[in-house]
Amino acid sequence: MVNLRANVRLLLALFLLATSCTSGIHDQQAEKPPNVLLIFTDQQHVNMMSAAGNPYLQTPNMDRLAARGVLFRQSYCTSPVCGPARSSIITGRMPHETGVEWNGDSIRQGIKNAGEIFRAAGYETIWGGKWHLPESYPLSEGSRQKTIRGFDLLPFASNGERWMLGSETDPPLTEAVVDYLSQDDREKPFFLAVSYHNPHDICFYARKDGWVSEEDSLLEIRYYDFEYKLPDIVATHPGKLEDLPPLPVNHPVDDNEPAFLSDKRKKHKEYGLETHLANEEFGDLEWQGYLNAYHKLTEMVDYEIGQVLDALEGSGLDDNTIIIFTSDHGDGAAAHKWSAKLSLYQESATVPLIISWPGKIPQGRIDEDHLVSQIDILPTLCEYAGIDQDHEFTGKSLDPILSDPESSWRDYLVVELADFKPDQSRKGRMVRTDQFKYNVFSSGDRNEQLFDLKNDPGETRNLAYDPDYLPFLKQHRILLRRWMSDTEDNFLVDFPAMD
Repeated sequence: MVNLRANVRLLLALFLLATSCTSGIHDQQAEKPPNVLLIFTDQQHVNMMSAAGNPYLQTPNMDRLAARGVLFRQSYCTSPVCGPARSSIITGRMPHETGVEWNGDSIRQGIKNAGEIFRAAGYETIWGGKWHLPESYPLSEGSRQKTIRGFDLLPFASNGERWMLGSETDPPLTEAVVDYLSQDDREKPFFLAVSYHNPHDICFYARKDGWVSEEDSLLEIRYYDFEYKLPDIVATHPGKLEDLPPLPVNHPVDDNEPAFLSDKRKKHKEYGLETHLANEEFGDLEWQGYLNAYHKLTEMVDYEIGQVLDALEGSGLDDNTIIIFTSDHGDGAAAHKWSAKLSLYQESATVPLIISWPGKIPQGRIDEDHLVSQIDILPTLCEYAGIDQDHEFTGKSLDPILSDPESSWRDYLVVELADFKPDQSRKGRMVRTDQFKYNVFSSGDRNEQLFDLKNDPGETRNLAYDPDYLPFLKQHRILLRRWMSDTEDNFLVDFPAMD
């Protein structure tokens, strides 16, 4: 009898253990893997959103994303150049590691991108829009690159004969994305990248198309022979010169700016032509018109993003979709009389970064403090999707600081610059710490900059040659040397004596 009771108790315990384990398995199976929606623009700096406090434009849909998740204010690209930055977004590695230091380069063989990683984990992986690694649009007729490793291409056609302007490519891309999200027979979770073109077309403003003059009665944005027509839903300024946005307080140029940068304004016309032209021919009014055009182009792409968000919500997928919104790099935005990328000033080096996932990530938080980078995007997505992180990422998951803003985080980050491929010796590096920002260039006089961003956010006073700040200068040189050693960075510079 005793043995019988013992056996019954044993069988009961085994039954309870089995049902407990089965219940746990069912709970895990019931929780579907999250979809991933990566939306990014081209050439949008971090303050080019009304959610970031910019009163001179309205971006209601980017603001929707900010209200839905966490907006990072100290967010940096890895390089203020299209291809290099894009290579970092989809690999979690720095440009010197991906092999894409200049536009026209391809990602090194053996480095997996997000599509390959998520496809191996059972995801449907789709790329829609601009690629630029190296071809801008693999779907265009003249493209030599017709496929992307790890991704299926989302079919869409340009509205114009050329795949060149955002007004030609962004609206049909949105239509294709909306159609894709409306499918109701999807069996797999998706990783969908939506890569918009604008506000990149601000590049063309300095090329004399779209200038504002005192005789203009209306503010038109014209590029080549195309005229942009803003959708009616986008609020426009009434077209009066007095309504143009003001110049930024850091608009003047430092007379002692590094020659690496000042030469681009005066001599180097091959790449970054718009900065050269703007400095040669712009007065205050043209600079204000340039800013107005930048705002309008950003509002245009915001309108496209709104349609994507509406489609996601309409399909009922929004609750289990992680959304990342960012841009590949920024733009000079008239600060320091810079009208392009290709510099390490804040306006070119910073980008929006918003991440959201309802119920998993806090909503409506603005993170003012943590230094985050594009290399952190892919590790974050992998962690949230439950994908084993056995890949060699240089970035790291943002989950610790998304879950707890008091968590420890990195002390510094680095941005690279390689601005002219025919002269591959021309490079720069930026080291950003909590209070300071250090820039150093591989050639030219006065090749170092040190800014106290806490007290001089506009970078108007270079402290690199101030004896009182020598300890801070040395500290940032040491950090850069450490970074170069840890990541096998190929940047070469002759630092001044350390003592």
